Amino acid sequence: MKNYILITAFAAALSFGNLHANAQSTTEEPKFEYITNQQAPAFTLKDMEGKAVSLADYKGKVVVLDLWATWCGPCKASFPGMQQAVTHFKDDKDVAFLFVDTREKVANYQQLVTDFLTANHYTFKVLYDEMSLNATKSKLYKDYKLAGIPTKFIIDREGIVRFEEIGYMPGKTDQDLADKVADLIEKAKKPATASSAAAKAK
Repeated sequence: MKNYILITAFAAALSFGNLHANAQSTTEEPKFEYITNQQAPAFTLKDMEGKAVSLADYKGKVVVLDLWATWCGPCKASFPGMQQAVTHFKDDKDVAFLFVDTREKVANYQQLVTDFLTANHYTFKVLYDEMSLNATKSKLYKDYKLAGIPTKFIIDREGIVRFEEIGYMPGKTDQDLADKVADLIEKAKKPATASSAAAKAK
């Protein structure tokens, strides 16, 4: 709970194009915020095999972008639900999940990532943020002007950020998170102009 309070307290300071219509407080449950007309910053990062992967590679798909770290308890607490979502959409060629490992603090972070995924049988597509060991060069983290992790973005087919969530609330079921992500992916498949107040995350 301490980690949760620390992370969500940062939400009011988030400045990525003023994405938050209503900043989260330490007493609010994290939720996906509805966003309009915000182009997702482009990036090219290396995956676990050393292959360069760009956001542009996924144009025409809905992309779920999840920023996390091996030391982040709330990040890892959300992963069982995220795995359910990944499994649900594994045969949907219009949807992609990218898990960006960021702000790591030790030299062997890549091995920690591999060990963690293997131990938990997660089938995530992981990318490594560009960083130094003191976490001062977390490029994607800075480009997206994040205030904390975990942070999840849902990006539509045109590269527009449609939904964002900071933090993770322990106590929600894995299925709750998987269902919410699935619902927002389906909303993001539709043109942004077709969205209305009813399409906002609740």
